Amino acid sequence: MALTEKELQRFHLPISVPGMGVAMQEKLRETRLLVVGAGGLGCPVIQYLSASGIGVIAIADYGVISDEDMPRQPLYQMQDLRKHKAKMASSRLWASNPFTKHYPLLVQVKPENIAQLIAEIDLVIDCSQHGPTHLVINDACLVHNKPFVTGEVHNWVSWWGGFNMPQADGAVSASYRCSAALAEEYRNFDGGAMGVTHGATGLLMVNEILKYLAAVPDGLVNKFYSMDYLHNKFEVHTLSPDPAVIAQTKADGILTAADYGLEIVPDVED
Repeated sequence: MALTEKELQRFHLPISVPGMGVAMQEKLRETRLLVVGAGGLGCPVIQYLSASGIGVIAIADYGVISDEDMPRQPLYQMQDLRKHKAKMASSRLWASNPFTKHYPLLVQVKPENIAQLIAEIDLVIDCSQHGPTHLVINDACLVHNKPFVTGEVHNWVSWWGGFNMPQADGAVSASYRCSAALAEEYRNFDGGAMGVTHGATGLLMVNEILKYLAAVPDGLVNKFYSMDYLHNKFEVHTLSPDPAVIAQTKADGILTAADYGLEIVPDVED
């Protein structure tokens, strides 16, 4: 379906970027994303994905907004305290971009629901910053042939990458399980979290996601990025898929919450 006159007017500047154009903007509008987590990393990701003209963004988050969230989640306002993040994110995003459909999902992503959540989705973006959730999503994406992007921010250092991404020649790309040891090297669980490092990482992730959707080569496929904001040190690692790990993951399928070490929270009473 062609862009409307209002959409052409709204997006005329990104359309004018060399290599983008009307056809690419229409492709973005046809794209359906699931973003898991609407917190420090999820907020900038969903804000800029929505602003770019993505057609559908489902936002899965069962948490509520607290005072300590505000420095790194500026999407929310003080009157949003103690309200559900997914709901308020959808409301705020619709207010700035009614052309994108924002669907709040007040659920915990877990083995019992992950297949349904990703069934109609083109790309999963995991902003949960939670190891067990990464594994649940990775395994489901492998089983159901879905690409996904994830990352984390630890104080001044962050990492992100694309996993299970289709390659032009049909070859299998690295999964998150293939790269878990590398991700562990960038984890630092000291207390504290800075808003600016979450925001900057979210924007870098969105930039790579848009490049991926625009079929720009050498972006997310088999790449793992890290940024040390304190020392301005940016690194790019090339990932190698482990065929044995990928085959075993597919054979095992989606495991149980206990296998993942995932603590199940009570369902949200809306």
